[in-house]
This record gives sequence, structure tokens and C-alpha cells, in this order.
Amino acid sequence: MKLHLNGLTPPSTHQSYSFAIIAVVIFVFCLVGIFSRPLTYLAIFWPANAVLLALFLRFPQLSNTGGWLGAFTGYMLADLLTGNFLQLTTILTFANLINTAVSLFFIRYFHINYLNYNKGFTFLTMFAIFAVGGCLAGATFAIFTVPYVSNTFMSTDRLWIDFGMWWVTEIVNCLIMLPLILAFPQLKELKQIIHNRRHRDYHFNEILPVMSVGLCVILTAVSPGPGAILYPLAALIWAALTYQLFTLTIINAVVILATYYNLNHFYLADSTNAYLSTAISVRIGLAMLILAPIILCIISRNRHELYKEVLYLANHDSLTHAMNRRFFFEQGELYLKNRTETTFSIIMLDIDHFKKLNDQYGHYVGDVVLQQFANTIRKNLREEDLFARIGGEEFVILLRNIQADEAQKIAERIRNIVETTPIQIDQDNELYITVSIGITHETLPDAPSLQFLINQADQALYQAKQLGRNQVILANC
Repeated sequence: MKLHLNGLTPPSTHQSYSFAIIAVVIFVFCLVGIFSRPLTYLAIFWPANAVLLALFLRFPQLSNTGGWLGAFTGYMLADLLTGNFLQLTTILTFANLINTAVSLFFIRYFHINYLNYNKGFTFLTMFAIFAVGGCLAGATFAIFTVPYVSNTFMSTDRLWIDFGMWWVTEIVNCLIMLPLILAFPQLKELKQIIHNRRHRDYHFNEILPVMSVGLCVILTAVSPGPGAILYPLAALIWAALTYQLFTLTIINAVVILATYYNLNHFYLADSTNAYLSTAISVRIGLAMLILAPIILCIISRNRHELYKEVLYLANHDSLTHAMNRRFFFEQGELYLKNRTETTFSIIMLDIDHFKKLNDQYGHYVGDVVLQQFANTIRKNLREEDLFARIGGEEFVILLRNIQADEAQKIAERIRNIVETTPIQIDQDNELYITVSIGITHETLPDAPSLQFLINQADQALYQAKQLGRNQVILANC
């Protein structure tokens, strides 16, 4: 999801864009909330405040005077056009804006970056600010103003019930809408997701969690009651451990809204008193039901990312980011065992006079040389080729499905690029290096061991060193 307000656009145009976008969005989501009001009371679902906060967080360029005026206009128009009175509409609008303004203030005050919503405690912190700050401020303003105007739906006789209803409803709305908008992929990511899903095979077990969630929602409609709030819990936990966060937020929103709807109609069918006495506890229960799978999904994704980082560090050289010796042999032997093509090449590379370079310039310069050398090699390889650092200044490449003359051309190109490309030590200094290369090429269906082939390439490398360095030698296979 991207929104561009070009920096060359005049400020007045920025304000106009912000006003128009926010006014339309808030108007639409207010109508959704208004049509969910039971008993001429508070809306069952009022997403506008959480949507406004999410938009201001995700698109800070909208959070200007035009954006706030657009929000005010959207709130006012939606209520007035659906028959509300001006005085009450104005107070409700200010209560909604206070909700968002207080939340936004504290999020910015504590320098919370929404991009880290799925890292550590960021989402919980944002939720706590919205629940304890924004929702509390909005609810407090509402109970001290709304009951005292004409044609109100709130009563001075039940201030604390009204306060609790407003507060917990906003918390539920926040948990439904905020993660959904913040987790929505960028346009580039969305295209990549769609492309990947079109070009992959799906397994039945991948859709089992969402199917189980659907069955639980149906069960909630068929057999509503106090226990219905827990029907989807196990299925949502399963979904949280299976899907990405954005997918989970969609599932979460559908489940909670369906459960919310069924439970409200169950209590409304009973009596008005039953609805009012249980509405707060039902909504708190729904908030917990939403929060649990989101937190579990974030923890699961973070653990998965951490595992990938640890695995990468275990399999790669920390300085050059090439494969380490163990991982190269593991992947190389696996390739030899399962390969379908019959030809491949092993290339051994050794930076000339590297020890002398280290002694003359120091280990820092030596590290820079190794890093830039590895980057040069990577740029000249295909994605399927294997590349590893197996010693101090020694590197090895496995070229898959390639002829001997092609492998020799690649090696010669690498040698030439290394020789002619300066290595930038700092802003004022650069140096040049050369590399000696040995190649072995295999054409037999049953190739010898990887270590045997590397030894052959290493012997060719030794010949290149003996013959004066900075050259490519093909082993006699």
C-alpha cells in the first residue's frame, strides 16, 4: 500500500489531497458503524477511529491540517446525513477526534515506529496507548458531555455502563482494524505475494486452519450463547501458527465480526436488559480473543526470522557472506548426489600476495579486500552456482550445468575484473589485486567425491601460482 504526495507539489495541494482522502475514508467507515447501531445505542462496530489512526501512522503526510479537517468533515457528514442532531453530532465528532489525537500524540512522543509493529513489544505498546490513552480520553469526554445534550442516547443514570461500553468497543475496533491496515503489504510486496501464489503448488493441509475457522464461525451462528466466544479460539491459534500476520488479521477480523454479530443478536433476542448487562464483558472477551492469535503470530514470525538469521550465520562466513566450508561441502555433496545434468566445474581462487598485503596495510585493509573481492565474484555468478570461502584468502565455486570452455571464460572474466577493478580503502586511497585460479571440469555421470574434485582444482591453482600468478589453469581431468 503506497500513497505518494510528491515533494514538489504545493502545500495547498497536499492539504487538499489529505482533506479529500481522509474525508471520504472516514465518511464510509462511519456509515459502516452507524448501520451497526442497535437500540439507537452505541455502534456494535465503529472502525472509523482506528482507521484514522492507522492512516495517520502509515501515511504521516496525511496528518496535516487538511487531514484533520477531512476527518472532522467525514464524521459530521455521516452522522448528519443519517438523521442525527447537530449538537450531538458535534460532541461525538470531538470525542472521536480526541481518541485519535491522544493516541497519535503518545505514539509520537515515545518515538514508536509503526514499521516495527511486528517486532518485540511494539504492537502491544501501540495497543496499550490506544486503549489506555486514546480510547480512555474519548470515552471520558463522551460521558461528561453526551448525556447532557438533547436527544441523546446516553443516560446520566448509567454513566459507568456507558463509559465501559464506549471504551471496550473502541478497544475491539482497534484490535480489528489497526493490525489489518498496518500489516497490509506495500504494493511491490503485494505483487510479489500474488506472483508467488500463482506459481506454487498448494497442499490441502495449508487450508485446513482457515477451514476450521470457518466451521467455528458457522457453529457460533447455529449455536450461540455465552460459550460461543471460545468456539474459534483453537482454530485461530492454529491459523496464527500457519499464516503470515496480514492473512491472520483478515481471518481475525472476519471471525470477530461474525462472532460479535451472532452474540449481539443472541442477547438482543433475549431482552434489552440482558444485552446491556453482558455487552461489556462480551466485548472484553472478544478483545482477548483477537489479541491472543495476533501476539502468538508475531512471536511465531519473530522466532522464525530469528531461526533464519541464526541458520544463515551458521552457514555463511560473517566477513564476506559467502558460504562457509561446511555448508559448501554439504550443498555440494547434495548436488552431486541428486544432479540431473552431467557437466559441472569446480573453480578454486586464491588472492595473490595476500599475506604481504595484510602485513603492509594491516588486517582492516585485508578485510576490505576480502569483502570487495567476494562481492566481485558474486556479481559474475548465476543464482544456482555455489560460492564459498574455505580458507583465509581461498575461495571455491561450483558451476552447475556448464561446459569446460564456458567455465574457463567465466574464470578468465573474473580474473580480468579483479585485476582491473580498484579496491577503495578510503576516500583517498585505493589498491589493485590479482587472483590465481584453478579449474577442474567433470563430465562423468558418476563423479568422484567433492573433496577429490577440489583437490584437482587446487593442484591447478598451485600450477597457476608457480607459473607467475594472475592466471587461469585448467586441470588435466
